[in-house]
Amino acid sequence: MNVQATPDQFRHWRMRRGISQQKAAEILGYKDRSIVCHFEAGRKPINARVWKLCLLLDEKDERDVNR
Repeated sequence: MNVQATPDQFRHWRMRRGISQQKAAEILGYKDRSIVCHFEAGRKPINARVWKLCLLLDEKDERDVNR
């Protein structure tokens, strides 16, 4: 499992889900959207915990769709 993500990959993940920066922050356990804004702008690195959670959410959604 690749645990490194670029700002573009992270933004693509959020946009593919059709969620706002605020909603992404809430899903990932942050209080407000500022951290998501920093991730997408490349001002803060996207840590392994965050990206693994994004990938796990994708896997869960795939399983739910295939049921």
